[in-house]
Amino acid sequence: MRAYKKEVQFTIWMTLAFVLVGNAGLFFAMFPTDAMMFGFPVKYIVPILLGWFGVFFLTIVAGKIGNHIDDEIDRENESLGHSDEIKGA
Repeated sequence: MRAYKKEVQFTIWMTLAFVLVGNAGLFFAMFPTDAMMFGFPVKYIVPILLGWFGVFFLTIVAGKIGNHIDDEIDRENESLGHSDEIKGA
């Protein structure tokens, strides 16, 4: 049961991370700036970079950690004698 709790907590934290990274442009709407980065205004380039690369990185992290948690759930179920197989099919 601990693995299921870990999966729920992981899902909540990753959801918050995806929302923050994917909506980074809202921070610049609240706190406007005229700074430049790589020759582009920060208020445009940072949300684009976080939206593309930030979400890509979080997806990779979520996949790897999610697979580890799923393996832990499988081990926990096997130790309790539960099975995911459908009986009689």
